[in-house]
Amino acid sequence: MFTIRRMAGRPRVRAERLDEQTIVDAALEIARHRVADLTMRSVSDKLQVSVGALYKHIGGRDELIALVVERILSQAPPMSPDGGDGWLALRAQVLGLGALVDQYPGLDEIIIAHSPNSPTANELRRVGVAALTNQGLTADEAFGVYRAVTYLWLGSRVAVRGRARNKTDIDTFAQALDILLTGLKQQITESSQRQNISKEAL
Repeated sequence: MFTIRRMAGRPRVRAERLDEQTIVDAALEIARHRVADLTMRSVSDKLQVSVGALYKHIGGRDELIALVVERILSQAPPMSPDGGDGWLALRAQVLGLGALVDQYPGLDEIIIAHSPNSPTANELRRVGVAALTNQGLTADEAFGVYRAVTYLWLGSRVAVRGRARNKTDIDTFAQALDILLTGLKQQITESSQRQNISKEAL
């Protein structure tokens, strides 16, 4: 079993178990300050263990980054597909995810790159679509809404180029999100009404 040996204050050694969770916790602390500094070496230095000890638990930097992304996405506001307003829940999830990523400036591109293959991102998408279909949307309509909102979110993160968002950025995105959701909801409602009128005319 590998242990973490730390010195704090006066010469004193405390042994702790080294595991994947501890490594990811340390990686998140580093990423919160500067993502470019997140390496296996920087994590080993922070935990005061050898790089080789980390490789007993993590395959390398790519796997470490993937685990960091999974941890961050797992903290996104949950959506329940079985109750509440799916539109409002989606809005809250997107705004909450934005605030969450704001805690890790520069991590935007990494999250964008890993999201397509992320189990957590796929689960968020599945639950989000289910919440919308429970509002009466078809599966295609729900996927379309989720995709449009995702593109808006991704575009907004690319626009800030890795810097921390300011209040204007946050307010502008919230306004754009509301406009998009209102427009999509209206479009779907009008399309459904036209279909009903066509059916009645037959």
